[in-house]
Amino acid sequence: SLVRDLLGDEDPTDWSPLHRGLLATETFAGEVADFLMRAAELQVSPDDLTEMARPGWKGLDRFAARYRQALEDHGRIDYGTLVLRAGEVVDSGAVDQYRYVLVDEYQDTTLAQASLLRGLAGDEENVTAAGDPYQSVFSFRGAHLANVHEFGDLFETPPSRVVLTTSFRVPEAILDAAVALTVGQQLPGTAGPVAPAPGPGLVQVESFDQETAEAEWIADEVLRLRLTEDIPLSEMGVFVRSKRRFLDELSRALERRHIEHDQPDSRLADHPAVRAVFDLVTATTGTPPDRHRAIRRVLLGPLFGRTVGALRALESRLVSSATGWVGVLADEPNCEPLAALIEDPAWADKLPAAKGFWHLWTALPQFADLVGDPVRRDERGAWASLAQVIGRFGERNPKESLASYVKLADTEEFEAQPLLEYRDRGDRLTVTTLHQAKGLDLSVVFIADAVSGVLPDLRLRDSLLETRHLSPWQGTTTAAQRRFRMQEETRLVYTAMTRASRKVVFTATTTTAALGPIGPSPFLDTIEKYQSAAEEDEAALWFEPLSSADAEARLRRIAGSIDEPGTRRRAAVRVLAEAPGSMRSPKQFAVTRQPGPDTGIVPDGHKLSASQASNYEACPRRYVLEYHLRIGDDTTVHMRFGTLVHDVLEAVEKTAVDEGRGRSTLQEALLELADQFEPDLFGGPPWADAWLRRAEKTLNQMYGRWPPGGWEGIDFETAFAIDRVDATWRGRIDRIERRGDDLRVVDYKTSTNVPTRDEAGQSLQLGLYVMAVDELDIDGTVAAAELWFPTAKPNQNSIQTRSLDLGNLDGIEDRLEAVAVGIRNEDWPAIPNDRCDRCRMISLCPAWPDGREAFT
Repeated sequence: SLVRDLLGDEDPTDWSPLHRGLLATETFAGEVADFLMRAAELQVSPDDLTEMARPGWKGLDRFAARYRQALEDHGRIDYGTLVLRAGEVVDSGAVDQYRYVLVDEYQDTTLAQASLLRGLAGDEENVTAAGDPYQSVFSFRGAHLANVHEFGDLFETPPSRVVLTTSFRVPEAILDAAVALTVGQQLPGTAGPVAPAPGPGLVQVESFDQETAEAEWIADEVLRLRLTEDIPLSEMGVFVRSKRRFLDELSRALERRHIEHDQPDSRLADHPAVRAVFDLVTATTGTPPDRHRAIRRVLLGPLFGRTVGALRALESRLVSSATGWVGVLADEPNCEPLAALIEDPAWADKLPAAKGFWHLWTALPQFADLVGDPVRRDERGAWASLAQVIGRFGERNPKESLASYVKLADTEEFEAQPLLEYRDRGDRLTVTTLHQAKGLDLSVVFIADAVSGVLPDLRLRDSLLETRHLSPWQGTTTAAQRRFRMQEETRLVYTAMTRASRKVVFTATTTTAALGPIGPSPFLDTIEKYQSAAEEDEAALWFEPLSSADAEARLRRIAGSIDEPGTRRRAAVRVLAEAPGSMRSPKQFAVTRQPGPDTGIVPDGHKLSASQASNYEACPRRYVLEYHLRIGDDTTVHMRFGTLVHDVLEAVEKTAVDEGRGRSTLQEALLELADQFEPDLFGGPPWADAWLRRAEKTLNQMYGRWPPGGWEGIDFETAFAIDRVDATWRGRIDRIERRGDDLRVVDYKTSTNVPTRDEAGQSLQLGLYVMAVDELDIDGTVAAAELWFPTAKPNQNSIQTRSLDLGNLDGIEDRLEAVAVGIRNEDWPAIPNDRCDRCRMISLCPAWPDGREAFT
């Protein structure tokens, strides 16, 4: 914005005739800002520009000096000034206390950074720099590859050169293919042969006739590797040359398989919670049409959650309002603070950005819900990151407003990366560009959309100001520039391939609807020679679905295809009708039911359970829909897994007690698991194999880290039915243990999500079990009740456990009574909670904006 403002005051006659008519445009301001930054990186001063005397650069020398002075006058700083100031700090002797300097990724340094390094080294010259010329891929950011071989010219003492000749990540097949790409390219910095890492490594090339088929294949392959080869998603990556072509298609394919991944173009500025801030600023400072659209988005968004119908009612009042949106919102409940913000724009366009942001945060009470709502953790994380970025923006531009930041963020192609990451990485597939692949360490790499014209990208990115003449080593003729770009594109693919320790897969769509036939990337001609031979039994692979949904889809295609043999089509129909394992039964598809009697939902004499109580307490509306109306009550594979572990432990522990032994053994449990496990109930291979491994891991953790204390099991899966708090309660206690005269109640949980100690201390389930044991014919007094989590990440000496606070029994009894009364009275309110994001009823829930219109 500073460059744009300064250009607005320039005398056109001081500039080249080619550019005089462009001085007031945003495009030219961007060109000049880029030129000044490149000049600073390359240490080209205004005097140097004067000496070069290029006709197209007329006026730039004087403007560069004026720009630097303006930065000083406004107390602002850009990247070029930052490096210059750093050099001044070095020259002042402030860093002389540091005797050793270590530099990584030296091949990506600019001339200015190399000069800064010279100053940091001082008289001691104790410098170690690591660099790989074959991984220099950031010339568009000013990187100067010659810095590597000119390193010794910086110092009085000749440096020692150490060539690293062993790769500890990349196996032979991948390394050979990557090196083969560089043959004939005359890449500078060849270091000689490199010994590969152990392991065979695989290189694969796949071509497709549609981008959709390419995306679906990659998603299937990622899922297959995750399930059959147990490779975590976090150890796989999909790289593309451009985000604009292929990633949306790929993201949709990944989402259909519920594969966690990085969303394309997922900038912080695009997060819904952050967009709400941008919309509030636009609603205050924008043009009338932009303000109107922004206010609509604010009202419909997460802060206010108005329905479309409610918004239309407000817009009807707006037509007859003399005071516009300010008057309409001032009369609307809970919208008075929003009206005040819109009426006085000083917070957005006058106050410094950080102060304006704080004013917004404190003035709008809707943000209190953001702080306290457990299901809005992601929004809170995005806000924390935004606050950090705005704070750093204010440090560089202390006089700039929040509106200035929003305008910059909306117009910049890149944004500042917050140090505080608002997304939880977890086990997530990396989806990014080839440039951003640098520095990653993965097992499997997919290089997608590898087609001619995209990879390599040999387009000449010249600018209006011909910035290339600042760095003549990149080539000044068209042929030289193309040669330089081909070398860098080769290094880019080499770098991406060498991120993988097990497998590299190139994919390409050679036909598109818009362009017709297109060729694969010329790199693939070389890569195909190194493609790993894989023997496949086509008879065995013709039907290998990865999930029950995949199996159902393939069976339906077989049943409907006239090209399939009749016996195969009939077999497919039979399997679909019988719906084995976790496949959907035809009975689950939508039908028209006969109207039922209007006599209430809960039958007379209905017996309650601990799980019913917990579900009702969390959300009565979801409880009645799922439990009594049987909407979405399908048996899930997670439920089958829990039942399997419970049955195995019950069988082996009962046998051990009957034989007079204190406890069963791991070997007995694993044998019982092998006997009880039915693959079809878990979707068949490879899903069933993954669930079996999970069950084995659970039992290994259970027996390897059995909770200490000297307790011995006396009864298992104990059924009970008791009358308490005006209702009949029933259930099964997983485990009852004895130590002397004391009893302990235990319930197994096969979830990996462990509640807090406070939550477990008030557990309705454990409280009910304690009450039940008091009425069972068992000698002793309950001294403890615990939840055991054998599947969750264990502690050092024990599996995760959580205990009931027996002092809470009176409160638990009151809560059980409240549940019983609520169910008996058929009171079904919707209560938002931290499980709403996993509720299938959310689109019809009156507590959520997207379901509220059904009840107006």
